[in-house]
This record gives sequence, C-alpha cells and structure tokens, in this order.
Amino acid sequence: MTSRRFARKLYHLVARYPKQLLGGILLVSLLFLWQIPRLELDPSIKSLAPRDHPILKTMDEVDERFGGSAIIILAVQSDSLLTKTVLTRFAAFQDSLEAIELINSVISIYTTSNIYSTGESFSVEPLLDIYSLEGGDIEGLKARLSQNEFVMGNLMSYDFRTMAFVCRLRESFDYDEHALRNQIEHIVSVFSPYATIYYSGLPITRAEVTDNMRADLRSLMPYGFGLMILFLALSFRSWRGVLLPLLVVVISVIWTFGLMAALGLDLPFTGILIPVMLIAIANNYGIHIIAHYDEYLTLYPQDSKEAIIKRTIKRLVLPIFLAGLTTVIGFLSLLGHVLPKIREMGLFMSFGIFVAFVMSLLVIPAFLNIARRPVPRSGAERTWGMDRFLQGWGNFFIKYRLPFLWLLTAVMIGLAVGINRIVVDTNPDNYYDPKARIVVHDAAISKVFGGSTFISILIEGDVRQTETLRKIDQIARHLQKHPIVSRTLSIVEPIKKMHRAFHGGKLEYEVIPDDEDLIAQYLFLYSLTGNESDFDQFVDDIDEPEYAQLLVRLRKVATSEVVEIVEDTYDYIRANFYDGGRIELTGPATLLAMMAKLIVQGQMISLTISIIVVFIIMALVFRSFVGGLLGILPLLTAIITVFGLMGYLKIELNIATAMVSSIMIGVGVDYTVHFLWHLREHIREGMNIHDAIFTTLRISGKGIVFNAFSVIVGFAVLVLSVFQPVNFFGFLIIFSIFMCLFGALALLPSVVSWLEPKFLFKEKHSTNGG
Repeated sequence: MTSRRFARKLYHLVARYPKQLLGGILLVSLLFLWQIPRLELDPSIKSLAPRDHPILKTMDEVDERFGGSAIIILAVQSDSLLTKTVLTRFAAFQDSLEAIELINSVISIYTTSNIYSTGESFSVEPLLDIYSLEGGDIEGLKARLSQNEFVMGNLMSYDFRTMAFVCRLRESFDYDEHALRNQIEHIVSVFSPYATIYYSGLPITRAEVTDNMRADLRSLMPYGFGLMILFLALSFRSWRGVLLPLLVVVISVIWTFGLMAALGLDLPFTGILIPVMLIAIANNYGIHIIAHYDEYLTLYPQDSKEAIIKRTIKRLVLPIFLAGLTTVIGFLSLLGHVLPKIREMGLFMSFGIFVAFVMSLLVIPAFLNIARRPVPRSGAERTWGMDRFLQGWGNFFIKYRLPFLWLLTAVMIGLAVGINRIVVDTNPDNYYDPKARIVVHDAAISKVFGGSTFISILIEGDVRQTETLRKIDQIARHLQKHPIVSRTLSIVEPIKKMHRAFHGGKLEYEVIPDDEDLIAQYLFLYSLTGNESDFDQFVDDIDEPEYAQLLVRLRKVATSEVVEIVEDTYDYIRANFYDGGRIELTGPATLLAMMAKLIVQGQMISLTISIIVVFIIMALVFRSFVGGLLGILPLLTAIITVFGLMGYLKIELNIATAMVSSIMIGVGVDYTVHFLWHLREHIREGMNIHDAIFTTLRISGKGIVFNAFSVIVGFAVLVLSVFQPVNFFGFLIIFSIFMCLFGALALLPSVVSWLEPKFLFKEKHSTNGG
C-alpha cells in the first residue's frame, strides 16, 4: 500500500467514525487503568542481573550452605561504651536483633569467644561476661579485646568508643526488605537515647530505594505534566495544542503500565523513568501534527477544516511513521542488552512509543474532526519571530559552513578523548546525595570498621586438610594487598589461634598446623568447650566439611576498584589453583562488579545495533548510502559529545545513564527524519537547495524545535529526583537532545548545502504514491 492510499484510508477512518474510534480507545484505556494498582516495585539488584548468571547461582548456594550472604551492620557509639551499665543495656540490643526472624545470627563482642591456653591444651570462653564486670575488670576486658585480632577493627573500634553488630540474614534476596528495615529502625529508636547508632547494608539500601522510587513516581509525573502543559500552552496558545498531545501521553502511560501489570511484571529501579520518558517523548508526533495543522490554517485560509486535516495527514503520515519507527527501534535496541530489566524497559518503552504514534494519528485527527475549525492567528502572534530566527539561523550556517564544519570536527576529536575516561558505577549507595542519611551512616561505619560490604569466596575442600587451609590463607593474603580491602575473615584465623594456644601461647605457633589429625582434634575440642555455630559463616558442616567461605571486607564499594579486585582474584586463582577444587567469587559486591561489566557490554551492543538499524532504514527510505550516512551524522555527533563530556565531567555510567544512547538515538533521529524528508519534498516541488532549506526550517523547523524543547522540558523534571543517577540521566538526555536538534538544524543544513547530495534531487518513485 502506498503512502498516499494509506493516508487516504486513515483520513476516511477518523473522519467517518471519530466518536466510535474515541469510544473504543477510552474503553481499552479503562481496562488497562484497572490493572495498574497490581503493579509492584522491585529495587532488587538481583532482578537487574541475568537470572542464569553463575554469580547468582553461587549466591543461592552460599545461602543454602552458610545461611545467607546478605549483611546489615549496626554501629553503637558512646564515650562511655565500656561500662557495665552501657554494656548491660546493649546486651538487650543484641537480644532484640537476634529476635528478628529473618536474621540468622548477630556477631558482636557479646557472641565472640576467646581462645586461651591451658598449658598443654586450650579452652574457649566468652569474650565478654557482663556479670563479672566490676571496677578494674573493665581494664581486663580492654586487655582481652585488644589481644583479639578478630574483634579489634572488626567488632570494636581501636579507641573503644564504637562496637559493631554484624547481622547475617537467612536469605540474600527473597524477603520483605521494608519489614526488616522497619524492625531494625524500631529497635534503633528504642536504644538511640543511650548512644549514637548507625546502620547500613545493601538490604537497608534496597528498602530506601523502594521508598524513594514511590516518592519519585508520585512527584515526577505531576511535575512533568505541569511543565509540559505550560510549555505547550506557550508554544501553541490553543486548547488543541495542549490537550491533544497530552491526551496521547496519558493514553500511552496507561497502556504501558497497564500491560506491565497485566503480565505480572515488577517495576525495577529504572522503571521510574518510564512515565517521565513517555511524557517527554510520546507527545512528539502530536506536536508535529498540531504545528503543521496550524501552519496550513494560515497558509490555506480558504480551505475547509476537513481539507486541512487531510492535507496534514497526507504530508505527515510517512515522516511520522519513520520517526516513530526509528524511535521504537532505538528502544528495541535495548533488547540486545545483557541485563534483563533493561531489556524489559526497552520493550515496554517501545510499546509506549508505538501506542503514542498510533494514537497521534487516530485520536488527534478524530478530535479535530469533531471540533470546530479554529480561526488562524496573525503571523506575529503565531510565531513570535520564530520564522525570522530560523531564517537567520539557516543563513549563518550556510554562509559559514566550512569554518563551522572544521571547528566542529576539532571539537569532536577533543571530546572523543574523554570517552576513555568514563567510569562505571553500580553501587546503590551512590544513588544519593552525600548528605543523605544512608550515605552518612555507611561512611561512619566504613570509617571505623572498614566498610559494610563483603566479597564472598566459596572454596571447595575439607578444612581439616592442611592444603585447603593454606589455599584459603594464600588467597586471603593476596587480597589483603588491595587498598580497599580492610580485612579477610575465614576458618584459618581461629585454627591458628587454637594451634598457638595448644602450644602454650607461643607466637611462633600461630600458623597452620602440618598435622591434619591435629586440625581435626582442634575442631573437636572447640566443639566441646565453645559454640559450634561460631564457624557457621566459614564452614558448611563442621563434622563433614565440603566447602569453606572466605569473607573479604571492603572499605568502600567503588565499582571500578571492585571490578579490579574481582578480575585480579580470578587471574590469581587460575594461575595458582588451576588443578584444585572449585573456587567461586560471589556476594553483593561481586554482583555489583559483574553488573558493571554487563552495563558496558550492553551499552556497546545496543548502541551498535541501533546505529546500524537506523542507518539501514534511512538508506532504504532515501534509496541512498549517503542518505543513510546523513541520517546518522547528527546522532554520531551527539553520542561523541555526550559520552566525551561524561568522561571529562566524571559522570558515571550506571544503570540509568547506560540508557542515554538508545534514548538519544530513538528520539534524536526524529529531527533528522523530518528535516531530510521535508527538504527533499520541497526540492521536488521545484525549489533550489537554499530555498528548500529555508522553507524546511520555516515550516518543519518550528515543529522540530517545539518537539525537541518538549522533550527537554519533559526530562527537566528528573533534576527533582532523589537519585543522583537519575539527575545525571536527566541532564545528559537534555544535553543530548539539544545536540541532536543542533545537528539536524545546523550540521545538516551546512553539509547538505555544501555537498548537495544527489538523493535529494531524485524524482519521486511511483511506488511512493506520487
């Protein structure tokens, strides 16, 4: 079917059955609206990662063998911490934490044992006995604490003013993080009058992220709609220019969220961007329709309303189809991303954009058919000098095209250097302002105890064997060379302590025993006088051990440094233990590092796919290789500019900002499509290249400018988000859209007037509908 026949059939549909069409769309919208309350939020890091990734499988195995790898750390700070009154009070704090069903164990000075020599053997006793603390016994306690390397810097600060409670959860992911966070905050509120209490950990961060996601969804959408209404009112100064594009936006948002809810999908962290993006993007097609409709009302005052609508549809149906297609492809390119939630988001954004494109061609003309023919305004009122500005703009970039192109090339080369400086960051703590509670608490704990995040290493082997213990010790020593590793924890340390105590406390015996029977004897003796559960986090089964766990505590979760540690550790394991048992890195920090690599990989895949597909479409539409190159030229300029600035300004590539390129291509290519398409149409009508450029800028240029600034206004609300990545995402999108606009209305006129490409001057092929 030719574009002319399609436009004619489309007009007949909206002209003959406008009320029936609008009624049917309203009914479907109500059905989708009914589904939306079922939509759940999911801030889980696990849900963002590929479900079959080995790290996730290993985390599930660690949960099963060791009782969970998720950790929450609480730090109690007081100038009079080591007094019987304070220690007695916070023994109840320990009991309250242990009473939480989801918490598997709480490690603190209250639960830690002390290994001491009995001459020919050793014994195990509680490190802290509150009831024996009287007077000078406090100094004795300080001495016992100071001699315990596991405690100092891990559970007790070196100035004896802060003690830590390390809560190990039974599950790493599948639990109600809000209920857990609320239970912990309740306990903290009860005891906070007696000391300063900090609490941190990824489970707490997840709950905070969910709360802020809800807050963003409640605030960003109203602000977005408000700004868009203001912008459209100033741009068009008519009810149709405001209500009709917004009606399309509302329909696309309802249908998109309704479909997600109907399919039983959760809304991830990145999902808060969907309504904002739809508000910003979904009105683009309606803006072009209204802009051309208003323009034709002025140019053809004698024509009837029906003739104006028919002319508008005929003129715009194919370029809007191409713009919609390229935008959908831009988001569909995210299907090539390795992160499943990014793929889902790309799919549903594509659906929302498709709905907006279809609704723009159905709803807006249907309403215009029902409404009375508007009276066109005067030229000055209609454009407020826009024609004069665009003409001057075109004159400048045509007159100084060569100096401009040389200058732009030099700037692009300089910005391209900045791309190598881009840093990847997936740490959820960095979603927030440095003054936010969650960041302040995490920093306080990290300063005293060396961080609240761990890498977990699962090591296959019997810990009663010297070879296994030395393997664990060797890996731990290698990891301790990294500056952000504050300490390593494993079964090796207590076995060394038992060996030393067994030999009268002599320091030279604090080593791994060569006698494996002696190791088994140590573990048996410990089970008689101590608590077997002390080793639950290090050994899967103390009687028949098959796996051990090495915990690596990190001072901070800088993604680039964690990636370096993970890769270096795997290289070290492959080089030194290639013929041994299984050794796997896992845990939340390892998951973040893995996601950093996947983000970069997914960014490159989606970016490459979208550019290639857009090039092919543009080359096919214009039947020209050069046409394809011109179609992606503004996009390449914008991509280099945006990612170069990210490198120079140290804006991290994260879950949110990783989608910038696909959105930039999906939205920005619209301006190129409209400019080149209408430029070719004016040339075919007999204009020379310069007159065609000016006419395109005057008629289509206003729609392109309104379109671009509507996107900019729509994304501007993201600066109000509580998440820093979302703030940066909004800034980058605004800047990238401005660059795409600049490329379409400055770079293309310069290049086209200089090269005068042949495809613009070809006669219209008969299959195009004349």
